[in-house]
Amino acid sequence: MSVIVDAAHLRLEMARRGWAATDLAREARLSQATISAALAGKAISAMSLSLIAKSLTRAPVIAIVDQLIASDEHSLS
Repeated sequence: MSVIVDAAHLRLEMARRGWAATDLAREARLSQATISAALAGKAISAMSLSLIAKSLTRAPVIAIVDQLIASDEHSLS
């Protein structure tokens, strides 16, 4: 079974941890290609999604980041 990840939400969760795509790939033990596919809104396997989710739950959120990230309604773009 394959799934499509909400790429914007995944990017937000990566930013909350100070991670680049390469960091997520390493922590989830997935290829860079799989992470790139997820970030591009392409289908990935349910197992890959599970590994991504588990890696995100293991990593602490950098506390101040939530305050620094602009919400949609306050964004200037």
